[in-house]
Amino acid sequence: MSNFFRGIIRASSFLRKEIFEILRQPRLVATLIVGPFLILFIFGIGYRSKSIPLRTLFITPPDSSIAAQDIQQSGESMNAMLTYSGVTGNQNEALDQLKQGKVDLVIAVPGNAINSIKNNQQAVFTLYHYEIDPVQVDRIKYLGWLYVGEVNKHALHSLAVQGQIDAVDLQTSLQEAHQNVLVMRQALQSGDEKLVQQNQQDLGSNVDAISLAMGASMSLLDSLQQTKGTDGDNSEPVHSTLIDLRQNTNQLSDTTSAKDEQLARLEKVEKDITELEVKLAEFQSIDPSIIVSPFKSDTKSIANVQPTISDFFAPAVLALLLQHLAVTFAALSIVRERNVGTMELFRVSPLSAAEALFGKYISYMLFGAVIAAILSALLVFALHMPMLGNWWNFTLVIAAVLFTSLGIGFAISIISQTDSQAVQYSMIILLASVFFSGFIMNLDMLWEPVQVISWLLPTTYGTIMLRDIALRGTVPDWVLLGGLVSFGVVLMLISWGLMRRLIVSSQ
Repeated sequence: MSNFFRGIIRASSFLRKEIFEILRQPRLVATLIVGPFLILFIFGIGYRSKSIPLRTLFITPPDSSIAAQDIQQSGESMNAMLTYSGVTGNQNEALDQLKQGKVDLVIAVPGNAINSIKNNQQAVFTLYHYEIDPVQVDRIKYLGWLYVGEVNKHALHSLAVQGQIDAVDLQTSLQEAHQNVLVMRQALQSGDEKLVQQNQQDLGSNVDAISLAMGASMSLLDSLQQTKGTDGDNSEPVHSTLIDLRQNTNQLSDTTSAKDEQLARLEKVEKDITELEVKLAEFQSIDPSIIVSPFKSDTKSIANVQPTISDFFAPAVLALLLQHLAVTFAALSIVRERNVGTMELFRVSPLSAAEALFGKYISYMLFGAVIAAILSALLVFALHMPMLGNWWNFTLVIAAVLFTSLGIGFAISIISQTDSQAVQYSMIILLASVFFSGFIMNLDMLWEPVQVISWLLPTTYGTIMLRDIALRGTVPDWVLLGGLVSFGVVLMLISWGLMRRLIVSSQ
């Protein structure tokens, strides 16, 4: 028991030594505290979630089927993503403006699009850009997809408007058909065969006109009915109603049928005409833009808070900075001891490798905890980062990140021969953390074998758990936390073994 307390005393001697070593560099400490906060603050106020619209110039060939006014209208309808910069017929001039940076995008309108469509081919809008950034290239491809969708919507809108205009003539034919049915019923009841035949012919002409006038409107009506079918509308499609109407009308010409049978068929004809009138009135009452785009999306989050971009990145920045702080200080610690000759003193003193390493762990854990407390307070109370979870869980995750990061730093320090080597190894860990920890991209975007690197970095665990605690209000993932602590224990054992070898080999 006395040896245990002596070991604690000897290990605690490093606490004062390491703290004084850190405090001898006040500028470094101030930079580590103020620097990250200032960077995050500037990033938060400087970031703009909306991208700048692309200045877009359109090329229209002489044989273009699309009017310049329609091009301008479709371009201005997407003013959130592109800025209409005019129309030109000279492709070389447009591409020169693109190279000179006067415009950001050039869209070539297809020539003679009607002939292409008639030949069962799609008319192609060609987008020219001068970008080398893959992200911007993908953005332009997405913009092209949206723009062509807008052009297609305008074309369908024109079709719907024309269908509603044609529906006026169709309404006249339906009213005439109603009148002929009424007269024909009266003729059947009075036994006037000549008048029945005459009105049957007129009714047949009305039905032919109705079928012809339906045209493209029939498909729009059927599409509308199918859309409404999900709401419990079980009425027959317009196409089926037209077929029934024609069959019943043709059967009226059968003079051998009984009078009651003829009247029953007239009832069916009148019912079909009434149903078509109802559907036609419904079609005419709907806005053409709704017919073309009957659905839209509305995104709603079930999270307790919708963080801003700076709020989302704040936990990741905190985890990354704490890891880099712990790795850097630990990486320079043992290298400095070896360069000033302290290792020789360790070898002849009663101090063991475990006691020396334990003392350094405690020292840097306390220092890291102070830095973490200051940064966390600045994030929550100065930058107003949401804190929906428990502070104790938040502190537990930070402690695990610091503990594991110190293990990486001490391992680096023991295998490094100079301060420069230790700093270089620390920078490699920092760069790996920026690219592979989920800091700038989701881990799911990485190839699965590469994700192994991600799970060897404390920042990966810290980013996931700190975000869940602060922004979701959940408890930490205990599997992840256990994995992080286990990884830290393994690193501590490795550092202890290397430290023993280093002390024994010191001359």
